[in-house]
Amino acid sequence: MNCKRIARRIAVVLCCMLAAGAATATGPAATQPKGDFETAPVLAGAVLVPAALLKGPLHSIAEPVTLEGYFGQFVIESKFGSFSVAGVNMLGVRVNELQAIATLQEVENSQAFRDSLARAASAPIQLVQSAVTNPVGTVENVGQGLGSVLGRAGFLARSGAQSMADSARSASPAVSGLSPAPKGETMPSAFTGDPFGYNKARRDWARQLNIDPYTSNPVLRPLLDNAAAASFAGSFAINTAIGAVSMGANLVVGFDTDVRDAVWNQPAVDLARQNESRLLGMGVSGRTTREFLRNRWFTPSLQTALVIALSKLGNVSGVESVIHVASQVQGESRVRFLVESVRILGEFQKNEAGFAKLRMSGMVPLGVESDGTLVAAAAIDYAYWDKTAAEFAQSNELKAKRRILLVAGTASDRAKQKFDTTGFTLRSGLRP
Repeated sequence: MNCKRIARRIAVVLCCMLAAGAATATGPAATQPKGDFETAPVLAGAVLVPAALLKGPLHSIAEPVTLEGYFGQFVIESKFGSFSVAGVNMLGVRVNELQAIATLQEVENSQAFRDSLARAASAPIQLVQSAVTNPVGTVENVGQGLGSVLGRAGFLARSGAQSMADSARSASPAVSGLSPAPKGETMPSAFTGDPFGYNKARRDWARQLNIDPYTSNPVLRPLLDNAAAASFAGSFAINTAIGAVSMGANLVVGFDTDVRDAVWNQPAVDLARQNESRLLGMGVSGRTTREFLRNRWFTPSLQTALVIALSKLGNVSGVESVIHVASQVQGESRVRFLVESVRILGEFQKNEAGFAKLRMSGMVPLGVESDGTLVAAAAIDYAYWDKTAAEFAQSNELKAKRRILLVAGTASDRAKQKFDTTGFTLRSGLRP
């Protein structure tokens, strides 16, 4: 996608994120600030990301890096083509995936792989027939026991019935006020049912490659599809193939260890069941939980990442407000923003008093401590002082005796000074 087009879309998104509270504020505090604003800077990549992400054996990042909506607009030049991404988080994911692409392309050149893929070519017809005649038996892996399989089938049947019931009670989808997905971001596939049964092979490959099995990478996904098919239906040995290829050093995969282990080791349907149970246990209503689980922008990985991040905040009220917004978020870049912002709140809490309550301001999660301290977390790359930042800082919705703004990346000197003037303590460099 054209990087400038992404930049314009992200700028609109951040206005919604940071100015949501200011849009409804009243009184002098909500008057439009004047002058003394910074324009979006153009920075050296080293200001925003570690050197390993800027250049490696398989890629380089175009310099300098423009910023729009507080996110770096990165162009990754690689032997596999150019990737335009918004934000350091997505940059880390894509750079990490380059080695996986190289590995799978090398594996595909082997005769053993080509033979396995040829054997798998006739399998889809058989698998479709099996899914129709034996739907329970094709819920990913009958080898895990009848009770487990029936539990998955029951969950899927119940989810389908509840979806129809929820739709019948609502004349139209809930209106969130959030923007539609940025142009160029396509809706992910539905993975929960996985009637073809090669989800486990896909996850096994992903574990070996240290990537997300539900990646949106347009180059990597078809390679991973072929690899899963060759292994599941063509009996291709994963460990032997990967062992013959050097994977190199891991850079970033975007999730913590708990999330990676869950995603690699559990079928998508089991993740959904577990996430549902956790959210209900955190006090989220059944309807809001179901709407969240049905939002396909939250792939099994991203869905699990958000739920685990929330669970690590402990016994806190207001989780429903986060899941309500999450159920309506459109676009992977925004989903990742929300997940990383909640994770930043969790990291902050480790060294501070626990939050008593969570709430949302647009897409910005807020933690409220028992003494009334307000903590806002924004997983942005670079904070600078513009009109949107000023409106956010002066919003009546965010008034508190003590206010802290947590930023994933860094901030300009003026932004630090201006946020301090408006009563916010700005802490930067907090990317998990």
